[in-house]
Amino acid sequence: MDLKKLFRQNSVTSTNKSPYENLTWRQKLAAMNLMVVFGGACSGAPQDISKINHIMTVEGRDMGISGEQMRSASFADMSEMVDALKGANRLALEKLLWPFYCIICLSRSLEAVQVLINIYAELGFTAQECSDILERKAGRKVIGI
Repeated sequence: MDLKKLFRQNSVTSTNKSPYENLTWRQKLAAMNLMVVFGGACSGAPQDISKINHIMTVEGRDMGISGEQMRSASFADMSEMVDALKGANRLALEKLLWPFYCIICLSRSLEAVQVLINIYAELGFTAQECSDILERKAGRKVIGI
């Protein structure tokens, strides 16, 4: 799967309104910082880091957040990031599920997938809903959910 092509196809144009517009600034920062946390499970191989950076750049641009702004955010831990996302717009959370999952796939960690499912459970999604969202996006059966 060509991640660059997939993310480019789904980028927001001036005629499409991004679901991210419904997130608060703190929620956007929390989402971007969660991507960093998920990226931390990655092996550190240069090609994986490059893919994670690309995903984060695309999503950050869609949210209107620079890398510097994202790094300046202060969250005590991952649970504080999740708490910031509670009550967030459901469509935005659905959109975020894909980049979170793509980053996790680069780590090849089933434990990280379970963490993502647990986070989304806290945000009001069932594992089946997550699987359905990812399968619609991927266009095929998602393994590991």
